[in-house]
Amino acid sequence: MFEEFAELYTNAGEWGDPILLVTGALFAAGWVMLFTVRLIKKFILYSIVALVLPNSIGITGYVDNVDDLDELQESLVERGEEMSEEILESAENLTFSPIYLGLAGSILTLVLGIAGIIKTRRRKTKTQSTPS
Repeated sequence: MFEEFAELYTNAGEWGDPILLVTGALFAAGWVMLFTVRLIKKFILYSIVALVLPNSIGITGYVDNVDDLDELQESLVERGEEMSEEILESAENLTFSPIYLGLAGSILTLVLGIAGIIKTRRRKTKTQSTPS
């Protein structure tokens, strides 16, 4: 599995570093939040940022690799039509590496946000259920 991520990083080119830096920073922030933050709203905001930011960098990296906007439009339309048939082939086709790497970063950092929400909810239910 690590080899697949290393291959995605390599094929993402110049966009691999920003995606990894943002993912690492979000992961570190989420880890700190997991032990310090007690508000669900902050974890929800973190989860949204964790989902959007690495993906947006990945999409920007993919758009930057496309030379012509017409080519981009054709490529996106073709991918939309063929996605259900070629989902496994597209994973092997590393031209979408920035998008896949951004998605992997988002999922990784989103897990911490969800863990924080669950932890905060459990803490609230424990404090509410214990009599004063």
